Amino acid sequence: MEWKKKSCQIFAVLIITCVMTALAATYDEHNEVISGTETFDPWSVQTECVRIQAEGHYGSGSILKISDQEAVIVTNRHVLLYWSEDSYVTFFHGASCGGEILWMSEKEDVGFLKADLRTLTEEEKLELQAVELVDEEPQKGDYFFMIDMASDVWKKEIYEGQILEPLMYLEEFGTEMLYGESCFEPGMSGCGVYDMQGRYIGMLTGGTQQNEIAAVPAESIKKYFITE
Repeated sequence: MEWKKKSCQIFAVLIITCVMTALAATYDEHNEVISGTETFDPWSVQTECVRIQAEGHYGSGSILKISDQEAVIVTNRHVLLYWSEDSYVTFFHGASCGGEILWMSEKEDVGFLKADLRTLTEEEKLELQAVELVDEEPQKGDYFFMIDMASDVWKKEIYEGQILEPLMYLEEFGTEMLYGESCFEPGMSGCGVYDMQGRYIGMLTGGTQQNEIAAVPAESIKKYFITE
């Protein structure tokens, strides 16, 4: 199999034929996940998602920490390799700002970006929120979802999938990754992988034409975030 990292160069054309894995959860007319007596709206986590524009490439990221003046964003190292002073992040409501690289791992495809929120209005900042990191490891067979806002901020798409192995060593990445089955699109590198309660369980890093995905587990991201 050939793993491809899913940042995208503008104007490159890639056609992916997907066969969606059926979800055990069901959706009502408002696209809400119904699980027992609880109702969860997957669109509620879009406030945590960002699109990263870096030179002629774009990718995705998630807000790990936020204050009145800045937001710490996690994404893939390979997305940040193109970062320059002209690069910027775009939030779910269309507001954009610049920023700077905080740190990039030499061992895993992980990097952190500090976004400067001082150019956003108070209303725009109040709508943003940080991810909720899981405390327990996801299980084999659990369902998950991802939001693609890199392709078009105004026409976001939700992709659902299933965990095949919560931790599996993948030689191509040189480390243990969350391994699953899902569709994806170019530019989704760095986007959050969420469980069906909207908790952040990993970061999409690569995929294959067989609809396999590899994601950095949330535990690895927490380790780097706390350390750095």
